[in-house]
Amino acid sequence: MKLKSLITTIILLILALLLAFYIKNNLSDFSSLSLVSPYLIIFLIILFIFNYFILGLLTKYLISPLNVKIGFFESFQIAVVTGFYNLITPFRGGMAARAVYLKKKHDFSYSDFFASLSASYVIMFFIAGLIGLITSYFIYMKTGEFNIIIFFVFLITFLGMISIIIFSPRLPKTRSSFINKFINVVNGWTLIKNNKKIILVISILTLIQTFVSALSGYLSFHVFGIEISFIEALFLTSIGTISIIIAVTPANLGIGEAIGVFSALTLGITPAQSLTVAVLGRAISFITLFIMGPVFSYKLIHHKPTKP
Repeated sequence: MKLKSLITTIILLILALLLAFYIKNNLSDFSSLSLVSPYLIIFLIILFIFNYFILGLLTKYLISPLNVKIGFFESFQIAVVTGFYNLITPFRGGMAARAVYLKKKHDFSYSDFFASLSASYVIMFFIAGLIGLITSYFIYMKTGEFNIIIFFVFLITFLGMISIIIFSPRLPKTRSSFINKFINVVNGWTLIKNNKKIILVISILTLIQTFVSALSGYLSFHVFGIEISFIEALFLTSIGTISIIIAVTPANLGIGEAIGVFSALTLGITPAQSLTVAVLGRAISFITLFIMGPVFSYKLIHHKPTKP
């Protein structure tokens, strides 16, 4: 077994054991929750699929300056397949699947792919950090609740991304593959930063995606009758976005939930409540992606791009 797979397996086992231990000792907290508004699940599925349309558009516009043209529906299928493989492989393996597809079908080089991907990460983390700081302020003004750790995560993310955007340094690689991930993001940004139109489009699409994800979070809590404001949903979405940095398990399984529980405590949401909502989100993503993912994988494998 490769080292990365071993690490992933160990982390998943530890998280699973901790979850089982917590549920066993807090079963009454879970049993007190019930589906208050189950009809909202339909809207959650629609929002989930719509979110992948946005992700598809992000891919479409990111690679367009590099002379690669893909159709709207093709971009949607690529986004879904990426999500599907992220779901079943560790370390966001869906990104590798997307890179291979674009290389084989559109002759899109791996270096250009990672440059475009890096640019999207810079914008995504910048927006997440900024929204996180803004929502932290509003939550503090409204409730007096303040988590210094989460605040500094938002602040460091925001300052780090704004530094990359302003100074755009070129950094040398190191011997650490983990550190090199951050270096690739920094260096990738410099290759696409001068296309102001694309940067604007990507920023708008990322904002829309953030608000759609926040709306999904807002509705998910209300499915169980848990009151949460949209500002608080934006707060949780922002910290969830930043948690992608440490996504070493398939679809960030377990790690995303742990960070979500810790963040939700700031809002007075119990671990049982946040875990129940997380399970609902996982169920929707698993069912939807396992239905669409294999179908779209087959279609993309047999897809014949139109030559310009």
